[in-house]
Amino acid sequence: MVTMSGERERAPAPATEAPPETEEVARLRAALEAAGQRAEELLDQARRAQADYENLLKRTAREIEEAREVANEALLASLLPVLDDFDHAVAALPGNSVPGVRLLHEKLWKVLQDAGLEAIAPAGQPFDPFDHEVVEQANDADLADGTVKEVVQKGYRYRRRLVRPAKVIVVKRGE
Repeated sequence: MVTMSGERERAPAPATEAPPETEEVARLRAALEAAGQRAEELLDQARRAQADYENLLKRTAREIEEAREVANEALLASLLPVLDDFDHAVAALPGNSVPGVRLLHEKLWKVLQDAGLEAIAPAGQPFDPFDHEVVEQANDADLADGTVKEVVQKGYRYRRRLVRPAKVIVVKRGE
């Protein structure tokens, strides 16, 4: 409509008040809230499943590494008598008569050390019941009581685990 001044009359503004909530809207709001809670529950379950899976991967990798260590340790333990024989053979060689055998011995030791094998040769050190096995006791005025006088058979560790104790002669003074 146009007023006498020639301006258009504006229509009254619609009411800003929301219509009362119907039963259908209330039901839909409740369904939306329930769906949101279910989505949160499912998301939480998915996160837990992902964490469980990652823990399973870590545990499996750790168990595989432990199995590999046990297998390597068993293999090295079975090689120790051969290694002892090789050490005795090299020690019995006169001078530098067979340098190839000595070089082969050094290379073998290098490979075994790189794999984690460590020799225990405690001559002159105090007796350690965790690393040494006494095979004999002897008297020696130059060494203190309880000192390893001689190593009868070298012991070995594989990555800090004892594979074979060193067999030793320990000083025991008669009193």
